[in-house]
Amino acid sequence: MATPNNGTDNKTTSGFPKFEAPNVDLNAIVDSYKKNWEVLTLVNKMSAEVFNGIIKLQTAFVKQAMTDLGSVVEQGKKPADFVAKFNEVTRDTLTKAVSNNKEIADMIIASNNELTSTITNRVKESMEEAKHIVKSK
Repeated sequence: MATPNNGTDNKTTSGFPKFEAPNVDLNAIVDSYKKNWEVLTLVNKMSAEVFNGIIKLQTAFVKQAMTDLGSVVEQGKKPADFVAKFNEVTRDTLTKAVSNNKEIADMIIASNNELTSTITNRVKESMEEAKHIVKSK
């Protein structure tokens, strides 16, 4: 026959054993991990936003390139005029592609700097929090 739980054993009401570490602030550890997850979530969200921005830029660029090249074909000029216009549009498209890639690279660098700063700040905070996890007697 089982004895009723009168609160004298070392179990919580959920049936799991209570864990108590002497001189350790478990709430501080949990709070620190929560902050870490919040920063990780923020970093993932920021990364996704940058990725989506890059996709939008690339999509707009490709659409414009196709429109520009399509307009050359629709004009139906003489072969010599067609080739000259096609070369002009191709040159302009390549120039835009270089500019587009520079814009994307700048976007990646800026977001990388921001993400690195966010993570670095959290690591510094976490190190400071670690100093306070152990309770003084």
